[in-house]
Amino acid sequence: MKHYLFSAALAATLAIGAPAIGAEYSLSVSLDTGPTHIRNVSMREYAKELAERSDGKLELEIFDSASRYRGPDVATALVQGAIDIGVPADQHLGKFVADTGLLLLPMVYGLPRETLYKMTDGPVGDEVRDRLEQKLGTIVLGRSLDLGHGTIFSTDSLIATPADLVGRKVRVPGGAATLERYRVFEANPVQIAWSDLPQALERKTVATIWATHESVRSAKLWDAGIQYAFDDRQAYVQYVPMVSAAAWNKLPEDMQTLMKDTWEDMVDGFRDNAAQRQFDSVEINRQNGITVLLPDAQTMSEMRENLLAAQPGIVETLKMDPELVAQAAAVLTAEQ
Repeated sequence: MKHYLFSAALAATLAIGAPAIGAEYSLSVSLDTGPTHIRNVSMREYAKELAERSDGKLELEIFDSASRYRGPDVATALVQGAIDIGVPADQHLGKFVADTGLLLLPMVYGLPRETLYKMTDGPVGDEVRDRLEQKLGTIVLGRSLDLGHGTIFSTDSLIATPADLVGRKVRVPGGAATLERYRVFEANPVQIAWSDLPQALERKTVATIWATHESVRSAKLWDAGIQYAFDDRQAYVQYVPMVSAAAWNKLPEDMQTLMKDTWEDMVDGFRDNAAQRQFDSVEINRQNGITVLLPDAQTMSEMRENLLAAQPGIVETLKMDPELVAQAAAVLTAEQ
């Protein structure tokens, strides 16, 4: 797997984003993470490839750091045609299609990404993408972009067992399934958008958060007080590449095909890069004073059992499709 050099990647990506003069088609992209984050880097690589394959006819203008819309608001902006392209986290789409929360359910706890792909890239994932398109009227470009496994971070004390979460206020990015997971541990989950998180930490609105090593690295959240990490791999975060109907319908068929084909050609590489980024970010976070704890096998087993026992209730509460959940569970079980 190719090692990412952050400074080189940043220099390359910052050179891309604004539409070239003379482009026939220009689409805006709203991202709530910063320019060095893996999602932003991936989208700039995608933009560069589109420009090359279209001979400069199709260009993407990328807006970083929630300069256009916060993460929870991106899907609505796409529906309204206020932006052309968004890559929202699946956890922000559950309010529209509950089944986008499959990767946030207890059944995925601790599973490797290769196993999860059997669910997300197969008929189950296809069905979820179809439901998103039907509900929102947007176009999904293809398979999802990875961020990776979530981690519990804290500013004030090390989380080492589920008992340490009891009564704690825990920031989550969104997603009803994530809220319900933390309630299983008797924590108090609160939704805070990524763009608002550094200030929330500095003001001590929260001391514990659910995020990823890459996201913490990209925002340098050690400067906001993050000191500890508990790598329980409780769920997996993906981003869904979506285009507004208004923007899509303005493109000729050949450009539509180009966008989808180019995404399919690149998404596996994006995922590998994301996995490498998470690996590298663990070490970078350690170098910046964050203590990282890997839970032992017994702790992992106890957490998984507690969560799995609560899954039927979570599915019912969130009004997810029980048949689709069962189909997803069967795929995951077959791969273990």
